[in-house]
Amino acid sequence: MLIKLAWRNIFRNKRRTLITLMMIQFAVILATFLSALRYGIMDTQIENVVGGFKGYASICDTGYIKEPIIDRAIPYSLQTEDFLINNKNIEAFSPRIIGGGSMSCGDKFKVIQIVGVFPEKEENLTHLRQRLIKGRFLEGKGEVVLGSDLAKRLKSDIDSVVFFTGAGYHGNSANLMLKVVGIAKLPNIQENKRTGFVTIKEAYEGFAMDNLVSNIAISFKDNSDAIDLVKKMKPDFKGSVGVYSWDEIDEPLYMLVIVNDAANVIVTGMLYFIISFGLFGTILMMLSERKKEFGVLISIGMSKQRLGLLVFLENIFIAIIGTVIGFLFAIPIVYYFYYFPIELSGSEAEGMIKAGFEPVLKISVDFIIFIWQATIVLFMSSLFSLYPILKIYSMNEIKAIRS
Repeated sequence: MLIKLAWRNIFRNKRRTLITLMMIQFAVILATFLSALRYGIMDTQIENVVGGFKGYASICDTGYIKEPIIDRAIPYSLQTEDFLINNKNIEAFSPRIIGGGSMSCGDKFKVIQIVGVFPEKEENLTHLRQRLIKGRFLEGKGEVVLGSDLAKRLKSDIDSVVFFTGAGYHGNSANLMLKVVGIAKLPNIQENKRTGFVTIKEAYEGFAMDNLVSNIAISFKDNSDAIDLVKKMKPDFKGSVGVYSWDEIDEPLYMLVIVNDAANVIVTGMLYFIISFGLFGTILMMLSERKKEFGVLISIGMSKQRLGLLVFLENIFIAIIGTVIGFLFAIPIVYYFYYFPIELSGSEAEGMIKAGFEPVLKISVDFIIFIWQATIVLFMSSLFSLYPILKIYSMNEIKAIRS
């Protein structure tokens, strides 16, 4: 009976119900959008720096992380490859030889890094073919694919001949004459300015390395669990070879994530604090408007307990309806900005570029964000719905009727 009466009561004053519903809807949409934006920005930064080139994990010499020089190489064998293939958590891996030096094209020269790769394995990891804006991917010796910004700095194009010179393994010199067969736009801006890719066979000969690699970059089927998965892999590596997760590979990025997580907690707390004022305000408005009504109901024999429960059910119905509507509205809004991300300009864009990120604010569409934010707003609305019960229990019906 109380449930039926509570459902009818929410339609008695349509203006008051509509205001409350709009407040709850706005709270759900705002909380969902801002949370999706924060997580999207952070996921994009990690993907650009880690997923776009470095990998979410790396197998390398124990000293390579702090001193990434070509002499700190590790052996790459069929046994290592079988271990990686048989690990069910690993999605893709790419052995690489990474050497530094200078590259010239005509009268232009730049300090760069040459990365020797197995083309198919690298494609599985970083999808370089999809990032090509000109030409094709590596097919044989004497070929190089350049980052698009590096190609601009060298003023080189498809079929341009470039010359690389640098330090090889154990004091040998590396000299490579290469033809540009492809130009790719790498997601990490800093890598895009300084990276060229050659086949692993080219790198073996050029850097005088025989079955040795600088590192093996890895991505997982669920990269969000990369740190925990690497911890489970660590006991399998002993001696001078170790496996490291992305937070160990790029400590500055990990510290940025920690700082942003702390900032997100503060921002989210402030957001919910503001939302709580709006929700609580609608509850107070309802109590003020219905004070006389409550006094009359208590005077004619309705118990305060039943009246408090009735009002609580009314507020719960409104909270559920408002949360569901807000949830449904939030989905298309978030997905719109997912497919059409916000592009920055001016000083904001310059700051992002200098930090090595694309000047674009992307948004996350992880469905748990929608569920989590809607649940929190519903919980807050339900919590504030307890306040009318306390006011009704302490209400003096005579004063309420005269108000």
